[in-house]
Amino acid sequence: MAHPARQDTTARDSTARDSLARDSTARDSTRHHLSKTDSALTSYHPDTVAVRSPVARAENPPTVGAGRRYAWDRQAIFSSGALTLADLLATVPGFTGFSAGWISTPMVGSYFGDPARVRVFYDGVELDALDPRLRHTIDLATIQLWTLEEVVVERGASELRVYLRSWRADHTTPATRLDLSTGNDNTNVFRGFYGQRFAGGEVLQVAAQNFTDIGRYGGGGSETTVMTRLGWAHGPWSFDAFGMRYQRGRDVESRVDLSSEDTVGAGLPLPNLQSTRTDAYIRAGYGDPDAGKFWAQLVASSLAFQDHSVKVDTATALAQGLPVDLVDTNVSESQYIAAAGITLLGIHLSATERLRVANNVATSSPSARASLETGLFAISAFAEANAPSAWPTAAAPERIFSVPVSTVEGAVRFTPLPFISLSATAGRQFSSAATNAPPTSTTLRGEAAIRVGQLWVGGGVMTRDTALVQGLSVYDTTFLPAAEGRVTGRYATVRGPLWKIFRGDMTATDWGSAGPYRPRYQVHGELSLATEWLKRFPRHTFAIRMWGGWDYRSETPFPTTLGTIDTHVEEAFSAGLEIRVLQATVFWEDVNLNGFPYDVVPSFLMPRQINVYGVRWAFWN
Repeated sequence: MAHPARQDTTARDSTARDSLARDSTARDSTRHHLSKTDSALTSYHPDTVAVRSPVARAENPPTVGAGRRYAWDRQAIFSSGALTLADLLATVPGFTGFSAGWISTPMVGSYFGDPARVRVFYDGVELDALDPRLRHTIDLATIQLWTLEEVVVERGASELRVYLRSWRADHTTPATRLDLSTGNDNTNVFRGFYGQRFAGGEVLQVAAQNFTDIGRYGGGGSETTVMTRLGWAHGPWSFDAFGMRYQRGRDVESRVDLSSEDTVGAGLPLPNLQSTRTDAYIRAGYGDPDAGKFWAQLVASSLAFQDHSVKVDTATALAQGLPVDLVDTNVSESQYIAAAGITLLGIHLSATERLRVANNVATSSPSARASLETGLFAISAFAEANAPSAWPTAAAPERIFSVPVSTVEGAVRFTPLPFISLSATAGRQFSSAATNAPPTSTTLRGEAAIRVGQLWVGGGVMTRDTALVQGLSVYDTTFLPAAEGRVTGRYATVRGPLWKIFRGDMTATDWGSAGPYRPRYQVHGELSLATEWLKRFPRHTFAIRMWGGWDYRSETPFPTTLGTIDTHVEEAFSAGLEIRVLQATVFWEDVNLNGFPYDVVPSFLMPRQINVYGVRWAFWN
């Protein structure tokens, strides 16, 4: 499943009025302001617009690229049509998402065809892959997109780093919201929010979500998530405790022969799952990383995963493709983070020390950043030592090891004219591990973009030398890692307003040839219309947005113990409509409206036509 990642300018959520990270040439047209609707509410709720000092937020990196950056505020996330983080990242050049079906199945993302090159940070805490069945990959379907107020993508040369900031309440008047949606395949989502700031700066936030779905050949399931935050913020100081816990279940999913839609001989099924994950942290902060002055944060976090799946005997596990020694597993990890930054003479400097403690072993991963941005050029540098990463070994490709990997990257952007942007990025990854070390890898990217009005039209080239690509054994233990020589991809992008109320968003990539877990061609495109019709509704009490999208992906090779097998071509259309009246938004989306049969993981059939519709309704008490 892939949705083009959509920006939205029809409405602004009051919880996302803080500006996005620095980037003068790549800022979206989004403006955070007090709308006339909010002003009108003050006559009924005089405290509606009273705010308190915000709770701390993690650092977001500078995005030194040509054209618009890949970032979404809270309103844009909900209006994007994305149900998972994999959907939201669909238009990022170099990213490829994989799924075994609908929203209950694992969704793994890769960069340059390598799942080991995608990393996700939640409020500064790296979301390490704790579920052993995922084989050190990150299940993007389990990341709670609805809890976020901002997503920023750093397209590093060596890896893709995704930074998530959680929703923060700032109003002293209680704010509540209810989201309800339903659709095909018993897809039901119920979600509720409550947030309030008190006169002394205290903060209370509670939110919960439950979803259920079924699959034609299994793979359906359910998930219940609870999020809470308690804290205090006054002036530059902030203290908060945050916790999020979800219980996720999934039924066994059968493989399908797409030529006859028959499960016979289609391969091993995806096993069932019953699990619980708990992520929590306490944080003390001073200052704001986006404010351009001194800031500092201390974070102590705990990450835990429990597998409650029914135990099976060895013969059954082997028959179903289960890793025998990982069926019943509890995994936990602690992360202790100290981060600080300052701006001197226009140069932004920051450093982070990340200490992981797991299995009574402590691993230190220090990193540092430096960046400078002017109207003519921008430059940034990043270095990190001993970050854990998953790598196979050529001697035993079915085994995945976690080894320390260091990264050094640099990027520069040159803007000779206000409507021309050029950028270049270079990165190198290497390991100090004595055994099972990945090969040293060098990656380069160059791109250019031209602005026509507010529309950015661009393209680029990215290349990587020899690498050992991690296999997607999360879907089938017979899917193996593979060695690859130099890979070069070319891409084109069109992003922004086309004419008046029309907007385009398109990314097309050609890798020259298909490779392990990487299709040759990949296209995500969307055309949308969005307006508040201010001549008729001058108080911003109405908005409408409609869109149509197209996703294309050529065959993708999967190396296996019995040779290479390919997926089928994906060619799916989507459409959606969203109407806001005051604080209520009614939405509808049709995924794969042409009912095209395809798979992005061999023999796991993606959903046919899926309709999802519902309402998001905010209340000021």
